[in-house]
Amino acid sequence: MNMGRRTVKNYPSPRLMETIGATNLNPSEAIGELVANSFDARPDDSKLHIVVDLRDGMIKVIDDGKGMTDDVLEKAVCIAEDMSRYLERGKGAKGHFGMGFKTSCSTLGGFYEIFTRPLENNYEYHVAFDIREYARRSSGTDAWDVVIEDRIADETGPLGKMDHGTAFVISRLKDDNITVSAVLDYLGEAFKGHLEAGDEIAIVDVNGMHYAEPRTYNFFEGTLIEIDTSCGPEDAYHITGWVGIDQQTHNNGNYGFNIYRNKQLVQTWDKTWFRAHLMTSRIIGEVNMDFLDATFYKQGLQQSEVWEIVRAHMTEYLRGVVKASRSISREHNHEKPAVLKKIVTELRETYDEDPLDSGTYSDLKGDQKRKREESKEKPRVTDKVKTVVSERNLILKDGRTVSIDYVEESGSGLDTPFDYIFEGDDEEDSPLELQVFVLTDHPLWQKRHDSELRKILATSDAIYRVLVEKLDCDASEALKVRNEWVRKRTSGEE
Repeated sequence: MNMGRRTVKNYPSPRLMETIGATNLNPSEAIGELVANSFDARPDDSKLHIVVDLRDGMIKVIDDGKGMTDDVLEKAVCIAEDMSRYLERGKGAKGHFGMGFKTSCSTLGGFYEIFTRPLENNYEYHVAFDIREYARRSSGTDAWDVVIEDRIADETGPLGKMDHGTAFVISRLKDDNITVSAVLDYLGEAFKGHLEAGDEIAIVDVNGMHYAEPRTYNFFEGTLIEIDTSCGPEDAYHITGWVGIDQQTHNNGNYGFNIYRNKQLVQTWDKTWFRAHLMTSRIIGEVNMDFLDATFYKQGLQQSEVWEIVRAHMTEYLRGVVKASRSISREHNHEKPAVLKKIVTELRETYDEDPLDSGTYSDLKGDQKRKREESKEKPRVTDKVKTVVSERNLILKDGRTVSIDYVEESGSGLDTPFDYIFEGDDEEDSPLELQVFVLTDHPLWQKRHDSELRKILATSDAIYRVLVEKLDCDASEALKVRNEWVRKRTSGEE
């Protein structure tokens, strides 16, 4: 018996305007999403200028893009409207359904407005969204009604005397203590490709104008390798970028690859392609993979069959870099000119790069001597590492030895008094290495604890955590091993 069927209207609740703001986007990321919308509005091939104004208890993101006509704005303010149906979008457009700017605005504040002036048009269009008022609306066909105002361009408004462009203005801010430096750092990293191509992003606060700059790194000379490789069926997936070996290890997790899609950062410090540990924490890279799909909020990559193909390919592709990073990090090789030159030469041969200049690293010892002499004359402000010493090794039940280094740092960004990095795997002949980090300016140490006690506390904590977290040891057994290590360490017993 045919019971029939019916069609229902699928109207979302207007409370959605409030709930889409309940994201894990931080203020820098939310502002970055609005900046991304500006890049999608680039007029022809001209350079784009974007200003983020953080004054007067508001956030204004203003661009000199091509603006929106009233009919385009009408579609843009709708929920999940496919904008590609209504306007021509350049190759590599970052947004498609208009959810990004709505989510970001709702994340940042409770009230937002859009002011826009289209090219070759004297009119300015304006629309406002009161998030609280939307939450009070009942569902229905008219619940999403939006009032669009049009008027002659208002030079006293956020667009000033600009001929064309768009301004997002957010008020009733959820966080009124946004750190300018954090936003600058994020924008400089997130839109590095745009900045290098000549686009401009500036932040205005009570202290003046600040410009986002592409992030720079301090690599070992000769270790910067260009990436230009393809994988997949008929080499369909083209990957470009670079990778280098930093002169510093990074115990704060800020190493690996920043992954870009259409010149926008979508994944930070990805370590999928190599095993993350102390010896690889010098590896820094950036890659462009426009063929991959980002997650909905562009804060990561969708896991897919294509991603698995890329993962397998890049893991193999980077073996030479991983080997070089491990070799440089071992036995203070970074301080040995002849050894360092040999490692870098082998790295460059692996990737068919030009040979090193004959004089590279020849004056490394002289540079180190001059630096030591300079350090006696003035404080070493940039050198955060205060102490690097070897601790007593840990002998496991299976006979393997865990070698232990103890490092003291200040201002490293650790939010705990101590932490660790461990290198090791399940192979019997694999070296096991534990590096213990202590943040000397953490409040715990400000009461003049004995430095020897500090070493023992931090190292014993790291030993226990490594046994449980990395070596699958039972907690009670790990406690016994930790206590035995402390007993021998404090008694001086061999």
